[in-house]
Amino acid sequence: MKNIIKFSALAILTIVVGCADLDEEPVGTLSPEGFFNTIDDVNAMTDGTYGLMASSNFYGSGLTTPLLLSSDMVANGLEFSDYTEFSPFLVTPTNSFVSGFWATAYQAIATANTAIQGVGLLGDDIDEEDKNIAEAEARFVRGFLYYHLIRLYGNIPYIDSPDIVDALSIELSSTDEVYVKIIEDMTFAFENLEMDSRGSVRSRPSKGTAASYLASIYMTREDWQNSYDMAKWVIDHSGELNYALVDDFQDVFRESEQWSSPEYIFTIDFTGNQTGENPNPATYENDNKIGPFTGVEGGVKPIRGWSMLVPHINVYNEWDSNDYRLKVSMADSLILADDTDIVRPFTDFEVARPHIAKHNRFVGEGRTTAGWRSDFDHAAFRYAEVLLIAAEAGNELGLTPEAIGYVDQIRGRARKGGTIDFYGSGYDSYAPSDYPEDVASGTSKDDLRDIILEERRIELAFEFKRWYDIVRRDLGSEVFGPSGLEPQPNFSEFRYLWPLPQAEVDKNQNFVQNPGY
Repeated sequence: MKNIIKFSALAILTIVVGCADLDEEPVGTLSPEGFFNTIDDVNAMTDGTYGLMASSNFYGSGLTTPLLLSSDMVANGLEFSDYTEFSPFLVTPTNSFVSGFWATAYQAIATANTAIQGVGLLGDDIDEEDKNIAEAEARFVRGFLYYHLIRLYGNIPYIDSPDIVDALSIELSSTDEVYVKIIEDMTFAFENLEMDSRGSVRSRPSKGTAASYLASIYMTREDWQNSYDMAKWVIDHSGELNYALVDDFQDVFRESEQWSSPEYIFTIDFTGNQTGENPNPATYENDNKIGPFTGVEGGVKPIRGWSMLVPHINVYNEWDSNDYRLKVSMADSLILADDTDIVRPFTDFEVARPHIAKHNRFVGEGRTTAGWRSDFDHAAFRYAEVLLIAAEAGNELGLTPEAIGYVDQIRGRARKGGTIDFYGSGYDSYAPSDYPEDVASGTSKDDLRDIILEERRIELAFEFKRWYDIVRRDLGSEVFGPSGLEPQPNFSEFRYLWPLPQAEVDKNQNFVQNPGY
Protein backbone atom coordinates (compact mmCIF):
# COMPACT_ATOMS: atom_id res chain seq x y z
CA MET A 1 0.00 0.00 0.00
CA LYS A 2 1.31 3.41 -0.94
CA ASN A 3 1.56 6.08 1.68
CA ILE A 4 -0.48 9.15 0.81
CA ILE A 5 1.04 12.32 2.18
CA LYS A 6 -1.43 15.11 1.61
CA PHE A 7 -0.70 18.80 1.72
CA SER A 8 -1.81 19.63 5.24
CA ALA A 9 -4.45 22.23 5.85
CA LEU A 10 -2.16 23.46 8.59
CA ALA A 11 0.25 24.60 5.90
CA ILE A 12 -2.13 27.47 5.18
CA LEU A 13 -0.02 29.17 7.83
CA THR A 14 2.68 29.47 5.18
CA ILE A 15 0.60 31.99 3.27
CA VAL A 16 0.57 34.23 6.30
CA VAL A 17 3.82 33.73 8.18
CA GLY A 18 5.97 33.16 5.12
CA CYS A 19 5.86 34.00 1.46
CA ALA A 20 6.89 32.27 -1.74
CA ASP A 21 7.32 35.48 -3.70
CA LEU A 22 10.13 37.14 -1.78
CA ASP A 23 8.91 40.66 -2.39
CA GLU A 24 5.37 40.14 -1.14
CA GLU A 25 4.12 41.95 1.93
CA PRO A 26 2.33 39.65 4.41
CA VAL A 27 -1.44 39.90 3.95
CA GLY A 28 -2.24 39.49 7.61
CA THR A 29 -1.00 38.27 10.93
CA LEU A 30 -1.79 34.88 12.43
CA SER A 31 0.12 33.64 15.43
CA PRO A 32 1.27 30.00 15.08
CA GLU A 33 1.33 29.46 18.86
CA GLY A 34 -2.14 27.98 18.92
CA PHE A 35 -1.40 25.53 16.13
CA PHE A 36 1.55 23.67 17.66
CA ASN A 37 0.50 21.67 20.65
CA THR A 38 1.79 18.19 19.78
CA ILE A 39 4.49 16.51 17.71
CA ASP A 40 1.76 15.53 15.25
CA ASP A 41 1.06 19.21 14.62
CA VAL A 42 4.70 19.78 13.67
CA ASN A 43 4.77 16.69 11.47
CA ALA A 44 1.60 17.81 9.71
CA MET A 45 3.35 21.02 8.73
CA THR A 46 6.40 19.12 7.48
CA ASP A 47 4.11 16.88 5.46
CA GLY A 48 3.03 19.99 3.60
CA THR A 49 6.51 20.26 2.10
CA TYR A 50 6.22 16.81 0.53
CA GLY A 51 3.06 17.87 -1.25
CA LEU A 52 4.95 20.84 -2.71
CA MET A 53 7.81 18.56 -3.82
CA ALA A 54 5.27 16.46 -5.71
CA SER A 55 3.81 19.51 -7.46
CA SER A 56 4.02 20.38 -11.12
CA ASN A 57 6.51 23.17 -10.37
CA PHE A 58 8.88 20.75 -8.65
CA TYR A 59 9.43 17.03 -9.26
CA GLY A 60 6.26 16.86 -11.36
CA SER A 61 8.10 18.66 -14.18
CA GLY A 62 9.18 22.21 -13.27
CA LEU A 63 12.51 21.04 -11.83
CA THR A 64 12.91 17.65 -13.45
CA THR A 65 12.23 18.61 -17.06
CA PRO A 66 14.87 21.41 -17.10
CA LEU A 67 17.38 19.08 -15.43
CA LEU A 68 16.85 16.49 -18.16
CA LEU A 69 16.97 19.02 -20.99
CA SER A 70 20.08 20.75 -19.64
CA SER A 71 22.06 17.51 -19.64
CA ASP A 72 23.86 15.92 -22.59
CA MET A 73 21.38 13.03 -22.56
CA VAL A 74 18.04 14.61 -23.50
CA ALA A 75 16.76 17.06 -26.09
CA ASN A 76 13.40 18.45 -27.17
CA GLY A 77 11.43 16.18 -29.45
CA LEU A 78 8.23 18.16 -29.83
CA GLU A 79 8.65 21.69 -28.52
CA PHE A 80 6.55 22.87 -25.63
CA SER A 81 6.41 26.18 -23.78
CA ASP A 82 9.45 27.77 -22.11
CA TYR A 83 10.99 24.33 -21.72
CA THR A 84 12.45 24.77 -25.21
CA GLU A 85 15.01 27.27 -23.87
CA PHE A 86 16.90 24.76 -21.72
CA SER A 87 18.41 22.25 -24.15
CA PRO A 88 19.96 24.82 -26.55
CA PHE A 89 21.09 27.02 -23.62
CA LEU A 90 18.87 29.98 -24.42
CA VAL A 91 17.29 30.37 -20.98
CA THR A 92 16.35 33.93 -20.07
CA PRO A 93 15.63 35.53 -16.68
CA THR A 94 11.94 35.73 -17.58
CA ASN A 95 11.61 31.99 -18.21
CA SER A 96 8.47 30.83 -16.41
CA PHE A 97 10.09 27.67 -15.07
CA VAL A 98 13.04 29.59 -13.64
CA SER A 99 10.57 31.66 -11.60
CA GLY A 100 8.10 28.83 -10.96
CA PHE A 101 10.59 26.50 -9.33
CA TRP A 102 12.06 29.38 -7.30
CA ALA A 103 8.62 30.30 -5.92
CA THR A 104 7.66 26.73 -5.05
CA ALA A 105 11.02 25.96 -3.42
CA TYR A 106 10.79 29.05 -1.20
CA GLN A 107 7.18 28.25 -0.36
CA ALA A 108 8.32 24.80 0.79
CA ILE A 109 11.20 26.37 2.74
CA ALA A 110 8.74 28.70 4.48
CA THR A 111 6.66 25.64 5.40
CA ALA A 112 9.73 23.82 6.77
CA ASN A 113 10.75 26.96 8.70
CA THR A 114 7.29 27.09 10.24
CA ALA A 115 7.58 23.47 11.32
CA ILE A 116 10.99 24.16 12.89
CA GLN A 117 9.59 27.18 14.69
CA GLY A 118 6.68 25.03 15.83
CA VAL A 119 9.03 22.66 17.67
CA GLY A 120 10.16 25.57 19.82
CA LEU A 121 6.55 26.35 20.70
CA LEU A 122 5.85 22.88 22.11
CA GLY A 123 5.45 22.56 25.85
CA ASP A 124 7.96 21.17 28.32
CA ASP A 125 5.76 18.11 28.80
CA ILE A 126 6.83 16.76 25.39
CA ASP A 127 9.92 14.56 25.32
CA GLU A 128 13.05 16.36 24.06
CA GLU A 129 14.09 13.40 21.91
CA ASP A 130 10.73 13.49 20.13
CA LYS A 131 11.15 17.22 19.58
CA ASN A 132 14.62 16.68 18.11
CA ILE A 133 13.34 14.00 15.72
CA ALA A 134 10.55 16.26 14.47
CA GLU A 135 12.94 19.18 14.06
CA ALA A 136 15.46 16.94 12.31
CA GLU A 137 12.92 15.91 9.68
CA ALA A 138 11.99 19.52 8.96
CA ARG A 139 15.64 20.55 8.84
CA PHE A 140 16.41 17.71 6.43
CA VAL A 141 13.70 19.07 4.14
CA ARG A 142 15.07 22.60 4.37
CA GLY A 143 18.59 21.37 3.57
CA PHE A 144 17.27 19.31 0.66
CA LEU A 145 15.48 22.33 -0.82
CA TYR A 146 18.47 24.64 -0.49
CA TYR A 147 20.72 21.96 -2.00
CA HIS A 148 18.72 22.19 -5.22
CA LEU A 149 18.47 25.99 -5.14
CA ILE A 150 22.20 26.60 -4.57
CA ARG A 151 23.24 24.35 -7.46
CA LEU A 152 20.80 25.97 -9.85
CA TYR A 153 21.00 29.68 -9.00
CA GLY A 154 24.31 30.20 -7.17
CA ASN A 155 24.08 33.05 -4.65
CA ILE A 156 20.57 33.02 -3.21
CA PRO A 157 18.61 34.43 -0.27
CA TYR A 158 19.00 32.21 2.79
CA ILE A 159 15.86 32.40 4.89
CA ASP A 160 15.66 30.36 8.09
CA SER A 161 12.60 31.91 9.70
CA PRO A 162 8.96 32.08 8.60
CA ASP A 163 8.77 35.65 9.89
CA ILE A 164 9.85 38.15 7.24
CA VAL A 165 9.53 41.72 8.51
CA ASP A 166 10.79 43.49 5.37
CA ALA A 167 11.02 41.29 2.29
CA LEU A 168 12.86 43.97 0.32
CA SER A 169 15.70 44.00 2.85
CA ILE A 170 16.59 40.37 2.08
CA GLU A 171 20.08 39.99 0.64
CA LEU A 172 21.80 37.26 -1.31
CA SER A 173 24.04 34.85 0.58
CA SER A 174 27.14 33.39 -1.01
CA THR A 175 27.23 29.76 -2.04
CA ASP A 176 29.80 29.06 0.67
CA GLU A 177 27.56 30.58 3.34
CA VAL A 178 24.55 28.59 2.17
CA TYR A 179 26.47 25.32 2.02
CA VAL A 180 27.51 25.82 5.64
CA LYS A 181 23.82 26.09 6.57
CA ILE A 182 22.86 23.09 4.41
CA ILE A 183 25.50 20.94 6.08
CA GLU A 184 24.38 22.14 9.53
CA ASP A 185 20.79 21.09 8.77
CA MET A 186 21.75 17.73 7.29
CA THR A 187 24.15 17.00 10.15
CA PHE A 188 21.43 17.77 12.70
CA ALA A 189 19.13 15.44 10.76
CA PHE A 190 21.76 12.70 10.70
CA GLU A 191 22.41 12.99 14.42
CA ASN A 192 18.75 13.03 15.47
CA LEU A 193 16.69 11.02 12.98
CA GLU A 194 16.09 7.34 13.62
CA MET A 195 17.27 4.43 11.48
CA ASP A 196 13.75 4.10 10.09
CA SER A 197 11.72 6.99 8.78
CA ARG A 198 8.48 8.21 10.30
CA GLY A 199 5.82 5.71 9.28
CA SER A 200 8.51 3.55 7.62
CA VAL A 201 8.00 5.33 4.30
CA ARG A 202 10.87 6.37 2.08
CA SER A 203 9.21 9.61 1.05
CA ARG A 204 10.25 10.80 4.51
CA PRO A 205 13.89 10.86 5.67
CA SER A 206 15.70 8.51 8.03
CA LYS A 207 19.21 8.69 9.45
CA GLY A 208 20.38 6.88 6.30
CA THR A 209 18.70 9.46 4.06
CA ALA A 210 20.51 12.31 5.81
CA ALA A 211 23.83 10.45 5.61
CA SER A 212 23.34 9.80 1.89
CA TYR A 213 22.64 13.45 1.18
CA LEU A 214 25.60 14.54 3.27
CA ALA A 215 27.77 12.23 1.16
CA SER A 216 26.41 13.90 -1.99
CA ILE A 217 26.78 17.44 -0.61
CA TYR A 218 30.38 16.83 0.44
CA MET A 219 31.09 15.26 -2.96
CA THR A 220 29.74 18.37 -4.69
CA ARG A 221 32.04 20.46 -2.50
CA GLU A 222 34.95 18.10 -3.28
CA ASP A 223 35.33 17.40 0.42
CA TRP A 224 36.33 13.85 -0.41
CA GLN A 225 37.07 12.61 3.11
CA ASN A 226 33.70 13.61 4.55
CA SER A 227 31.92 12.39 1.42
CA TYR A 228 33.60 9.01 1.68
CA ASP A 229 32.97 8.78 5.43
CA MET A 230 29.24 9.40 5.06
CA ALA A 231 28.83 7.05 2.09
CA LYS A 232 30.82 4.37 3.92
CA TRP A 233 28.62 4.81 6.99
CA VAL A 234 25.55 4.10 4.85
CA ILE A 235 27.20 1.04 3.27
CA ASP A 236 28.35 -0.30 6.64
CA HIS A 237 24.85 0.12 8.10
CA SER A 238 22.94 -0.95 4.99
CA GLY A 239 21.57 -4.04 6.73
CA GLU A 240 20.05 -2.03 9.58
CA LEU A 241 18.74 0.53 7.11
CA ASN A 242 17.36 -2.17 4.80
CA TYR A 243 19.32 -0.79 1.82
CA ALA A 244 20.49 -3.00 -1.04
CA LEU A 245 20.64 -3.26 -4.80
CA VAL A 246 17.58 -5.11 -6.10
CA ASP A 247 18.41 -8.05 -8.35
CA ASP A 248 16.51 -6.86 -11.44
CA PHE A 249 17.31 -3.33 -12.61
CA GLN A 250 13.85 -3.05 -14.18
CA ASP A 251 12.22 -3.51 -10.77
CA VAL A 252 13.69 -0.19 -9.63
CA PHE A 253 11.33 1.45 -12.14
CA ARG A 254 8.31 -0.81 -11.68
CA GLU A 255 5.65 0.96 -9.63
CA SER A 256 4.43 -2.24 -8.01
CA GLU A 257 7.90 -2.84 -6.56
CA GLN A 258 8.76 0.71 -5.51
CA TRP A 259 6.97 0.76 -2.19
CA SER A 260 9.01 -2.09 -0.71
CA SER A 261 12.23 -1.60 -2.68
CA PRO A 262 15.37 -1.67 -0.52
CA GLU A 263 17.14 0.35 -3.20
CA TYR A 264 15.11 3.49 -2.53
CA ILE A 265 16.62 5.90 0.00
CA PHE A 266 14.42 8.96 -0.65
CA THR A 267 11.45 9.14 -2.97
CA ILE A 268 9.02 11.74 -4.21
CA ASP A 269 5.63 10.18 -3.59
CA PHE A 270 3.04 10.51 -6.34
CA THR A 271 -0.35 9.04 -5.46
CA GLY A 272 -2.29 9.35 -8.70
CA ASN A 273 -4.73 11.73 -6.99
CA GLN A 274 -4.28 15.30 -8.11
CA THR A 275 -5.04 18.06 -5.64
CA GLY A 276 -5.09 21.80 -6.26
CA GLU A 277 -7.57 23.85 -8.19
CA ASN A 278 -7.65 26.18 -11.17
CA PRO A 279 -6.60 28.84 -12.07
CA ASN A 280 -3.08 27.76 -11.08
CA PRO A 281 -2.49 24.32 -12.65
CA ALA A 282 1.29 24.79 -12.40
CA THR A 283 1.00 24.34 -8.64
CA TYR A 284 -1.00 21.12 -8.79
CA GLU A 285 0.24 18.48 -6.40
CA ASN A 286 0.72 14.92 -7.58
CA ASP A 287 0.86 16.16 -11.16
CA ASN A 288 3.61 13.92 -12.58
CA LYS A 289 4.13 14.91 -16.21
CA ILE A 290 7.47 13.14 -16.76
CA GLY A 291 5.73 9.94 -17.89
CA PRO A 292 3.86 11.48 -20.83
CA PHE A 293 6.67 13.95 -21.58
CA THR A 294 9.00 10.99 -22.20
CA GLY A 295 6.42 8.69 -23.85
CA VAL A 296 5.94 8.18 -27.58
CA GLU A 297 3.82 10.79 -29.38
CA GLY A 298 0.79 9.36 -31.14
CA GLY A 299 -0.03 6.84 -28.47
CA VAL A 300 1.08 3.30 -27.78
CA LYS A 301 -0.74 0.50 -26.06
CA PRO A 302 -1.24 0.82 -23.13
CA ILE A 303 0.73 4.07 -22.61
CA ARG A 304 0.51 7.34 -24.48
CA GLY A 305 3.02 10.13 -24.60
CA TRP A 306 4.06 13.43 -26.12
CA SER A 307 7.68 12.84 -27.27
CA MET A 308 8.70 16.08 -25.59
CA LEU A 309 11.78 14.70 -23.78
CA VAL A 310 13.77 12.37 -26.04
CA PRO A 311 17.36 11.13 -25.89
CA HIS A 312 19.78 12.38 -28.49
CA ILE A 313 20.38 9.59 -30.99
CA ASN A 314 24.06 9.55 -29.98
CA VAL A 315 23.06 8.49 -26.47
CA TYR A 316 21.40 5.40 -27.89
CA ASN A 317 24.01 4.63 -30.53
CA GLU A 318 26.96 4.82 -28.13
CA TRP A 319 25.33 2.77 -25.38
CA ASP A 320 26.52 -0.84 -25.71
CA SER A 321 23.59 -2.95 -26.87
CA ASN A 322 24.67 -5.77 -24.54
CA ASP A 323 23.92 -3.64 -21.48
CA TYR A 324 20.60 -4.68 -19.92
CA ARG A 325 20.30 -1.16 -18.51
CA LEU A 326 19.89 0.16 -22.06
CA LYS A 327 16.77 -1.99 -22.51
CA VAL A 328 15.35 -0.78 -19.20
CA SER A 329 16.22 2.87 -19.75
CA MET A 330 15.04 3.28 -23.34
CA ALA A 331 12.37 1.87 -25.64
CA ASP A 332 13.48 1.34 -29.24
CA SER A 333 10.32 -0.48 -30.40
CA LEU A 334 6.67 -0.45 -29.39
CA ILE A 335 3.18 -1.29 -30.59
CA LEU A 336 1.84 1.98 -31.90
CA ALA A 337 -1.82 2.98 -31.72
CA ASP A 338 -2.44 2.03 -35.36
CA ASP A 339 -4.62 -1.06 -34.72
CA THR A 340 -2.06 -3.39 -36.30
CA ASP A 341 -0.65 -4.83 -33.05
CA ILE A 342 2.70 -4.98 -34.86
CA VAL A 343 5.81 -4.03 -32.95
CA ARG A 344 7.22 -0.99 -34.72
CA PRO A 345 10.88 0.12 -34.59
CA PHE A 346 11.72 3.61 -33.38
CA THR A 347 12.17 4.74 -36.97
CA ASP A 348 8.36 4.51 -37.27
CA PHE A 349 7.75 6.82 -34.30
CA GLU A 350 6.58 10.36 -35.04
CA VAL A 351 9.78 11.54 -33.36
CA ALA A 352 12.08 8.91 -34.83
CA ARG A 353 14.33 8.21 -31.88
CA PRO A 354 14.39 5.69 -29.06
CA HIS A 355 12.45 7.11 -26.12
CA ILE A 356 13.06 7.17 -22.38
CA ALA A 357 11.29 4.22 -20.74
CA LYS A 358 12.19 4.50 -17.05
CA HIS A 359 9.33 6.86 -16.22
CA ASN A 360 6.49 5.53 -18.35
CA ARG A 361 6.71 1.76 -18.70
CA PHE A 362 5.26 0.64 -15.35
CA VAL A 363 3.52 3.68 -13.90
CA GLY A 364 0.84 2.03 -11.77
CA GLU A 365 -2.69 3.33 -11.60
CA GLY A 366 -3.57 6.90 -12.33
CA ARG A 367 -6.16 9.11 -13.95
CA THR A 368 -4.78 8.66 -17.43
CA THR A 369 -2.98 5.96 -19.35
CA ALA A 370 -0.20 8.43 -20.10
CA GLY A 371 1.21 8.12 -16.61
CA TRP A 372 0.14 11.70 -15.96
CA ARG A 373 -0.85 11.93 -12.29
CA SER A 374 0.28 8.35 -11.88
CA ASP A 375 1.39 6.37 -8.86
CA PHE A 376 4.95 6.18 -10.19
CA ASP A 377 7.41 7.65 -7.67
CA HIS A 378 10.66 9.41 -8.53
CA ALA A 379 13.78 8.03 -6.89
CA ALA A 380 15.40 11.19 -5.56
CA PHE A 381 18.18 9.02 -4.12
CA ARG A 382 18.86 5.27 -4.31
CA TYR A 383 21.47 2.92 -2.92
CA ALA A 384 23.31 2.53 -6.23
CA GLU A 385 24.23 6.22 -6.00
CA VAL A 386 25.67 5.74 -2.52
CA LEU A 387 27.99 3.06 -3.92
CA LEU A 388 29.04 5.38 -6.75
CA ILE A 389 29.70 8.25 -4.33
CA ALA A 390 31.82 5.95 -2.16
CA ALA A 391 33.69 4.92 -5.32
CA GLU A 392 34.31 8.49 -6.49
CA ALA A 393 35.32 9.85 -3.10
CA GLY A 394 37.37 6.78 -2.24
CA ASN A 395 39.24 6.99 -5.53
CA GLU A 396 40.09 10.64 -4.92
CA LEU A 397 41.50 9.62 -1.53
CA GLY A 398 43.72 7.00 -3.13
CA LEU A 399 41.52 4.03 -2.16
CA THR A 400 41.31 2.97 -5.79
CA PRO A 401 41.08 -0.84 -5.28
CA GLU A 402 38.20 -0.36 -2.82
CA ALA A 403 36.53 2.10 -5.19
CA ILE A 404 36.71 -0.46 -8.00
CA GLY A 405 34.82 -2.90 -5.78
CA TYR A 406 31.89 -0.48 -5.44
CA VAL A 407 31.67 0.02 -9.21
CA ASP A 408 31.82 -3.74 -9.71
CA GLN A 409 28.76 -4.17 -7.47
CA ILE A 410 26.80 -1.92 -9.82
CA ARG A 411 28.06 -3.71 -12.91
CA GLY A 412 27.44 -7.11 -11.36
CA ARG A 413 23.76 -6.29 -10.94
CA ALA A 414 23.54 -5.22 -14.59
CA ARG A 415 25.03 -8.54 -15.70
CA LYS A 416 22.20 -10.46 -14.03
CA GLY A 417 19.72 -9.35 -16.69
CA GLY A 418 16.04 -9.58 -15.81
CA THR A 419 12.50 -9.37 -17.08
CA ILE A 420 10.91 -6.39 -18.78
CA ASP A 421 7.66 -8.14 -19.87
CA PHE A 422 6.08 -4.93 -21.12
CA TYR A 423 3.22 -5.28 -23.58
CA GLY A 424 4.32 -4.11 -26.99
CA SER A 425 8.00 -3.70 -26.17
CA GLY A 426 9.18 -6.33 -28.60
CA TYR A 427 11.24 -8.04 -25.91
CA ASP A 428 10.72 -9.88 -22.67
CA SER A 429 13.47 -11.51 -20.61
CA TYR A 430 17.22 -11.06 -20.72
CA ALA A 431 19.47 -13.85 -19.55
CA PRO A 432 22.57 -13.14 -17.47
CA SER A 433 25.48 -11.96 -19.59
CA ASP A 434 29.16 -11.09 -19.39
CA TYR A 435 28.52 -7.38 -19.93
CA PRO A 436 29.51 -5.04 -18.41
CA GLU A 437 32.78 -6.54 -17.27
CA ASP A 438 34.33 -5.73 -13.91
CA VAL A 439 36.77 -2.84 -13.86
CA ALA A 440 40.28 -4.10 -14.58
CA SER A 441 42.44 -4.45 -11.50
CA GLY A 442 45.33 -2.01 -11.57
CA THR A 443 43.23 0.73 -13.19
CA SER A 444 44.80 4.10 -12.41
CA LYS A 445 43.18 6.77 -10.27
CA ASP A 446 42.74 9.11 -13.25
CA ASP A 447 41.24 6.41 -15.46
CA LEU A 448 38.91 5.26 -12.70
CA ARG A 449 37.65 8.82 -12.22
CA ASP A 450 36.46 8.81 -15.84
CA ILE A 451 35.00 5.32 -15.48
CA ILE A 452 32.99 6.32 -12.40
CA LEU A 453 31.55 9.43 -14.05
CA GLU A 454 30.57 7.34 -17.06
CA GLU A 455 29.06 4.71 -14.77
CA ARG A 456 26.99 7.44 -13.11
CA ARG A 457 25.80 8.60 -16.53
CA ILE A 458 24.66 5.10 -17.47
CA GLU A 459 23.35 3.81 -14.14
CA LEU A 460 21.50 7.04 -13.26
CA ALA A 461 20.44 7.90 -16.82
CA PHE A 462 17.35 10.13 -16.99
CA GLU A 463 17.11 10.34 -13.18
CA PHE A 464 17.82 14.09 -13.00
CA LYS A 465 21.44 13.70 -11.87
CA ARG A 466 23.53 14.22 -15.00
CA TRP A 467 23.33 18.03 -15.18
CA TYR A 468 24.59 18.36 -11.63
CA ASP A 469 27.51 16.04 -12.49
CA ILE A 470 28.37 18.12 -15.56
CA VAL A 471 28.44 21.29 -13.46
CA ARG A 472 30.41 19.98 -10.48
CA ARG A 473 33.04 18.35 -12.72
CA ASP A 474 33.13 21.25 -15.21
CA LEU A 475 32.38 18.97 -18.17
CA GLY A 476 30.35 21.43 -20.22
CA SER A 477 32.89 22.28 -22.91
CA GLU A 478 33.63 18.57 -23.37
CA VAL A 479 30.12 17.09 -23.43
CA PHE A 480 28.51 19.92 -25.42
CA GLY A 481 31.42 20.32 -27.81
CA PRO A 482 31.52 18.98 -31.40
CA SER A 483 32.57 15.50 -30.25
CA GLY A 484 30.14 15.32 -27.31
CA LEU A 485 26.94 13.30 -27.16
CA GLU A 486 24.84 16.41 -27.69
CA PRO A 487 26.75 19.25 -29.36
CA GLN A 488 25.36 22.61 -28.29
CA PRO A 489 27.08 25.65 -29.85
CA ASN A 490 25.31 28.05 -27.47
CA PHE A 491 26.85 26.52 -24.37
CA SER A 492 28.99 28.82 -22.26
CA GLU A 493 30.21 28.30 -18.71
CA PHE A 494 27.97 31.04 -17.33
CA ARG A 495 25.10 28.64 -18.20
CA TYR A 496 26.13 26.43 -15.29
CA LEU A 497 23.80 28.67 -13.28
CA TRP A 498 20.25 29.62 -14.07
CA PRO A 499 19.43 33.32 -14.00
CA LEU A 500 17.70 34.68 -10.94
CA PRO A 501 14.02 35.34 -11.78
CA GLN A 502 13.96 38.78 -13.32
CA ALA A 503 10.92 39.83 -11.30
CA GLU A 504 12.88 39.21 -8.09
CA VAL A 505 15.85 41.25 -9.34
CA ASP A 506 13.60 44.12 -10.44
CA LYS A 507 11.86 44.34 -7.07
CA ASN A 508 14.84 43.95 -4.74
CA GLN A 509 17.84 46.21 -5.26
CA ASN A 510 19.96 43.82 -3.17
CA PHE A 511 19.67 41.10 -5.81
CA VAL A 512 22.36 41.04 -8.49
CA GLN A 513 21.63 39.04 -11.63
CA ASN A 514 23.96 36.16 -12.40
CA PRO A 515 26.73 37.02 -14.91
CA GLY A 516 25.87 36.49 -18.56
CA TYR A 517 22.18 37.21 -18.18
